[in-house]
Amino acid sequence: MSIPLTQAPKGGLAGFVERALQRDLLEGHLRPGTRLVTRELAEQLGTSPTPVREALLKLVAAGALDIGPAQSFRVPRVTGDRYLEISEIRRALEGLAAARATERITPRQIAELRQTKERFIAAKNARDVAAALRHNYAFRFGLYESAGMPTLLDMIERLWLQIGPTLNYLYPQAAPTGAEPHNYDRLLAALEQRDQDGVRAAIDRAIDAGTQILLTNLQNEPDPAPRPKPFLIGLP
Repeated sequence: MSIPLTQAPKGGLAGFVERALQRDLLEGHLRPGTRLVTRELAEQLGTSPTPVREALLKLVAAGALDIGPAQSFRVPRVTGDRYLEISEIRRALEGLAAARATERITPRQIAELRQTKERFIAAKNARDVAAALRHNYAFRFGLYESAGMPTLLDMIERLWLQIGPTLNYLYPQAAPTGAEPHNYDRLLAALEQRDQDGVRAAIDRAIDAGTQILLTNLQNEPDPAPRPKPFLIGLP
């Protein structure tokens, strides 16, 4: 499998590869079942296989990749039962992060989240799956980061690493009906009012609605719709 790669920096190569793969997992660029071969990645990066394998093994330890034969790794396919389990844990952790963020977030951060939400909605309306997943991730983690709880944020990110590729199954979605506001609009309104219960409820709705859509699409589709461009391993 040939994967376009940017040249890695001179220092910290293992960290470079790990961060790039994390980004692609979190934003859904790496699809379930994708095979990653250590030597192929190393050749394209122009380095030895050692730092590449080190980065891949860290992601195995995080539950984001499986080890395959011949120094290869694979993005796992998450079953419906496992996704339900992870969703239940996410409700607890992401709800806590959102509630704490409600206490600490600044008006400027809320305005930035609103801009990110608009980009997310525009990407959804344009049926740009890659951009929609990217902006959705930016919105949610922008909120959670404002909680000021790095340990909690790391726990949430580890869960998203495990389900990121499966988020491709969130699409296609049915077109919205009526003039009811988007769930993220409710969330932003609750943030402005410092309404912790309202913010937690919006996060619960987002997770529950996404789980329902994903499980339906996962059952009906053999594989996510192909992307127009291959993913890139490299820092933005």
